[in-house]
Amino acid sequence: MAQKEKMITKGQLFLFIIQAQIGVGILSLPSKLNETAKGGGGLSVLVAGAITQLAILLLWLLLKNFPGLNLFNICIKLAGPIIGSLLIIVYIGYFILLGSNIMLSAVEVLQRWMLQTTPRWAVLALFSIMTLYLAREKLTILATFYTLASLLFIPLFLFICYGLTQAHFENMLPLLEKGVWNIVKGAKDTTISMYGFELMLIIYPLSEGTDKQKLVTVSLANLFVTLFYFFVVSTCLMFFNSEQIKMIPEPVIYLMKSLSFFIVDRADILFLPIWAITLVCSIVSYCYAASIGLSAFFRRKSHRNFTPFVNIITFMIALAPVTSVGIHLLDTASTYAAYLFIGGLPLVMLIISRFIKRKGSGLA
Repeated sequence: MAQKEKMITKGQLFLFIIQAQIGVGILSLPSKLNETAKGGGGLSVLVAGAITQLAILLLWLLLKNFPGLNLFNICIKLAGPIIGSLLIIVYIGYFILLGSNIMLSAVEVLQRWMLQTTPRWAVLALFSIMTLYLAREKLTILATFYTLASLLFIPLFLFICYGLTQAHFENMLPLLEKGVWNIVKGAKDTTISMYGFELMLIIYPLSEGTDKQKLVTVSLANLFVTLFYFFVVSTCLMFFNSEQIKMIPEPVIYLMKSLSFFIVDRADILFLPIWAITLVCSIVSYCYAASIGLSAFFRRKSHRNFTPFVNIITFMIALAPVTSVGIHLLDTASTYAAYLFIGGLPLVMLIISRFIKRKGSGLA
């Protein structure tokens, strides 16, 4: 069981999930949804939010069956020391893979818009240093930092709101131009951009509240992210017409660049560093989860000593792709891994746990 002093509050759990979910994918999401669903891109976001909520419910049902245990403890409890340890290893690999993909995607965006002549390894190294500094700390310290970082959503929101002054709602019409099926297909791209909620598998037993309160908290975090994505996507689809947005890989950043304030000529120069803090939070969350996995695998109480190894591996994986094909392969591998480790394996573990309970073995 988690010690009282190690618990995070429901508010901190709410902000932790938000920071883990919101990542680099939102920057290019409006362009992808315009290609798939056109004006119905906002509807795709809402469908993706509903799908994500179903996945959250699945993970919650699994955690509810094992009070006080996180994902790695559940693996040992369900599958035994040998198979359970193998499951821990593959989940550690998944968390490292996702962290590497987010780090690489963030660096790619920064190099396109700000740091064109800076070597990729140098930017990756800066992200790795920041990640190492934070991921080795206790969850309560991470939660405190995430709470402070969440204040940066205010200027981000205000920047994007300014785009509404030049938006035209008719650019989104008709909403069902591409049909209902394409709106559902667009939800797939959005769901990929909303990963991060699965980290509740790690921090759930270390948060205050009853099972129902924790479910409500994580669900509210997902609702916030869904509405935020809906707002960003809809603003971009109204600001640009369909032909313009086809030529813009990151419409959110271009929206900032096209806006002219009285004091600041290029708002994107302010937007990107602020957004980078949120990306750091996402990377830190996955590195923290992988470090916790290593501490569980080696039966150690603290994850602190394992964090440098996780950071080095994350850095090397992010540095490995040197072509656009390699970057695409890493992104594709992360996508399919998420299907397996967020949906497939938790569902199997839930079914097994229910079957064992019916047999009267007792799991808790």
